[in-house]
Amino acid sequence: MSGSRRLSPAIERTPGRTLVVLVVALVVLCAVVVAVGWLLSHPLESTMRGENDVNRWFVRQRSSGLTDVADGGTLLGQTLTGLIALGVLGIGFAAWQRTWWPLVFVVVLDAGMGLFYLAGTSLDPRIRPPVHILQSGLVPDHSFPSGHTGTATVIGGALAALLWAYTRVATGLLVLLVLVPAYTMVSRLYVGAHHVSDVLTTFVYAAVWLLVCARLLLPSRNTVAE
Repeated sequence: MSGSRRLSPAIERTPGRTLVVLVVALVVLCAVVVAVGWLLSHPLESTMRGENDVNRWFVRQRSSGLTDVADGGTLLGQTLTGLIALGVLGIGFAAWQRTWWPLVFVVVLDAGMGLFYLAGTSLDPRIRPPVHILQSGLVPDHSFPSGHTGTATVIGGALAALLWAYTRVATGLLVLLVLVPAYTMVSRLYVGAHHVSDVLTTFVYAAVWLLVCARLLLPSRNTVAE
């Protein structure tokens, strides 16, 4: 495949227009994340205190065996895990399909997630749940958003998006990949690192950003050769 073909748009849209739409989507979604974080940490702060009961329930369920399981969910959502997983997916699909777009997709996807996390933690400091946290070294007021949930969501979501775009894998099997972020979300609640609203908000905005990136940077399924 020629170099120009490898860099040609994944779908019928000029690179310039794709870039503009991506930037607009990034700015809008980032503003929404910051706004939600502000609501949770300011006007809704007293209302959301009921979430602490969920964390206390998880504390009562703790056992050595369940803690080991939760450690797996935390490991899955670590930044290094995400970088390795997305790198392997991007490079692997790019080499297989002989096009740069899978790699561009995972780079843009991860960069956006990094921006959302930085904006949320910097502009919307939120104290973590008032329970014993099983993970040491966490910044006390970085409860929102959940970086681990975001990482796990884009790992499972990126794999699903790439398989959808370049293979004929059954939709039902792709839906099962939602178990990846679900595992990490429950683990973070069990550990006591985040409130329910932290992990749910992160899952939603990560899923939206994933859909935007997939729509703009990957081919639609019906364009893949039979």
